[in-house]
Amino acid sequence: MSNDKEYSIDSFINLIKALFKYDNWYLGGFIIVFILFIVFDIIFFTPR
Repeated sequence: MSNDKEYSIDSFINLIKALFKYDNWYLGGFIIVFILFIVFDIIFFTPR
């Protein structure tokens, strides 16, 4: 299971690198901001 997760994270990082490499930096930046927003939302607004 951990191998699967590491692979998905690695491929995701490659996807972001590809987005930046092909001059879609605004799209890559949007995806990163969106993910950070989701993480922030989960951390701070999940009922304990």
